[in-house]
Amino acid sequence: MSNLLSMTTSVISPNTRLMPITAEISKDNHLLIGGLDTVELAARYGTPLWIMDYATMEAAADACRRGLESYKNSQVLYAGKAFSCTAMCHIVNRLGLGLDVVSEGELYTALRSGLPHDKIYLHGNNKTDNELKMALQSGIKIVVDSLSELTRLGHLAGTLGRKAEILMRVVPGVEPNTHHYIKTGQADSKFGVTLDHVDQFVSLLKSIDTVKLIGIHAHIGSQAHDVEPYLEIVDILADVCLDLKEKHGLIVEQLDVGGGVGIAYTEADKPLSLYEWTQAIAAEVEKCFKDRSLALPQLLVEPGRSIVGPAGVTLYRAGHVKDFANGNRYVALDGGMADNPRPATYNAIYTARIANRMDARLDCSRSRSAKTALVGRYCESGDIIVRDAGIPAETGDTIVVFGTGAYNYSMASNYNRTARPACILIKDGTAEVILERETNEDLIRQDRVPSWLLEPSSAPAAGKG
Repeated sequence: MSNLLSMTTSVISPNTRLMPITAEISKDNHLLIGGLDTVELAARYGTPLWIMDYATMEAAADACRRGLESYKNSQVLYAGKAFSCTAMCHIVNRLGLGLDVVSEGELYTALRSGLPHDKIYLHGNNKTDNELKMALQSGIKIVVDSLSELTRLGHLAGTLGRKAEILMRVVPGVEPNTHHYIKTGQADSKFGVTLDHVDQFVSLLKSIDTVKLIGIHAHIGSQAHDVEPYLEIVDILADVCLDLKEKHGLIVEQLDVGGGVGIAYTEADKPLSLYEWTQAIAAEVEKCFKDRSLALPQLLVEPGRSIVGPAGVTLYRAGHVKDFANGNRYVALDGGMADNPRPATYNAIYTARIANRMDARLDCSRSRSAKTALVGRYCESGDIIVRDAGIPAETGDTIVVFGTGAYNYSMASNYNRTARPACILIKDGTAEVILERETNEDLIRQDRVPSWLLEPSSAPAAGKG
């Protein structure tokens, strides 16, 4: 387990680790996070249970800031789609981050949390009128995704007597080496304005006096492990900024290069560290803009997964065990695809351990072909959280799955009419609930029954008529 806890640089970049930075193994061989025994936490709060470690999020934000130290006019924006709730918005504010949101719900959460409006950016490829109106009325900057959105925004701004400050989302045609479902920068992406339509976008912009272009944005996708695509983005965006100045007399004040830097889900994953990522981007922006004699814009980066992913773990209780003649076995958990749909959605791979027996690993020499799969409780054959967990889990064990801070809660559902888990935040040896466990009553709270269904039935009795 020592390699799981190793520190490779003086700047801690949690996205390169499997476990939260406060993870330790107790003398009882239990997993501790923030000094708290996860086995005891599972007993106290129930399972499944999401756990978020504040120190890990703090270290991730610090790694980004330190990487950007040489670039004085910069801002780290947290990508809220990774994990959003009111407590997380307060954490964002406490850490000095800004926030990007992609829906009315995320924007409402941010506003209710008291996050400064000038640090919130609204994204989305098909924003509703309500979302745009809420952003306009609150003075939120809007990342415009298409020519038709620009037209609609201009009309809404005029109706409300507001002037919208916008960033144009550009499709740079750069593709990271990641799953095709989470690529967004390729030329045929559903997001953004392609490079050959930028001039058309600006021409339309000039005819709308209720919208002001202050920046450009690009995002190539998620779970990228290499820096080269980001350097390529910067070079392309610098060319766009030069064209905007020379052709249209527009000066870009903000340059948002997106996020998407990956995290380590397994020991084989070697993502670029947050510190190296931000440092490389800052250096490239300075170089590319100076080479083109352009004034340096404010630099924005948007890490999401890499801020919260490593901070989160999920605890489960192991239930029934099914052994097969070939040595393979299924260990059923009390959660699954409703609290973590990523394995079923795009074959995401995770690392799991037995929280109450952290040194327990399968003896691979005993049977190299035998596999222990951690399967969920839901009515789908594809509900498998870890296909080859490599742990001798037994009924009653507390199972921990690492790297679940991003997209698990965000993508969770009530599939099979099950309630979503609780989430606790750990800081300085204390744990507090930030998302209450749903109840059966929560599941039916929005249900409505038409009045005619409440009337006595006139249907014939079974077997008659």
